[in-house]
Amino acid sequence: MVIPIIVLVAIPVFLGIVYMPPFDLPAEEEPIEIPEEPDVSILYYILLGFWTLYLIKILLQVKRRTFKITQRY
Repeated sequence: MVIPIIVLVAIPVFLGIVYMPPFDLPAEEEPIEIPEEPDVSILYYILLGFWTLYLIKILLQVKRRTFKITQRY
């Protein structure tokens, strides 16, 4: 069951890399323009929702003692 742990680690890392800049952007006063293209931030909320549901699923399995971690060599 390595896949659930990878998913729980990979999605927040991916969201942090894609949606968070590594430094603070300079504050510039620019007029607000309404973009013609659709906003891509919906992907952020979909992945965050998926991650939350997956985390809840794993926590419930741990509580019921049905989450098994197998070691493979």
